[in-house]
Formats: sequence, structure tokens, C-alpha cells
Amino acid sequence: MYNSTNDLEFTDENQSIPRISLILPYEMKMKKKEALLKLLENRADMVEKELLAKFPAEKVALVLKKFRKIIKTVNCPVKEKNIAIFISPVAEKVYYFSPSYLEKYRVPVLVK
Repeated sequence: MYNSTNDLEFTDENQSIPRISLILPYEMKMKKKEALLKLLENRADMVEKELLAKFPAEKVALVLKKFRKIIKTVNCPVKEKNIAIFISPVAEKVYYFSPSYLEKYRVPVLVK
């Protein structure tokens, strides 16, 4: 029998490592590179404030440097894709994904 609570150890040391997880739902303005970059830079500023409120500046610096570097490489999403960015001191990853589960639940537009 699988018991996940025994497999994961949450220590104070693990909780004191800054990490960034950012999920951006698709917006029409994200089709333009300049608008996307501005949106991501604004989010980077917000994330920086949040991290500096919780962690020492020297721990935050590496993660923020990676985040600001990777947002310059993010492509404009094609076909209304959402963007997810994950950054830690040891890894960084950008995902583009479709909100396909929402397609089943779209509300029809009623015209009078």
C-alpha cells in the first residue's frame, strides 16, 4: 500500500528555499511579444516583493535572476495557450498548455 506521507519529508530546510510557480491564463494581449514581456516583468516585480518578504535577499537573488532571464525567452503563445513557469535554485521550466477542460463547459451566448 502506498503511503505518501512517509515518502515526503518536509523539513524547515526545504521550506526555506525560495521557488517560483507562475501560471498565466491566456489573454489576447499575449499575442504581442512586447505586451507579453511587460506582463511577465510586472509579475517578476510582484514575485520579488513577495519573496523578499519571506526569504533573505541572498537566497532570493539566484531564483530571481533565473526568473528574469527565462521570461525573456518565453514565446508568445500560439492557439490561446496558457503559460506556466517554474523556477527553483536547481531547475527552471516553461510549459505551454491548452485549457482543454474548459471547452466542455463553455456557456452558450444567448442572443435576443
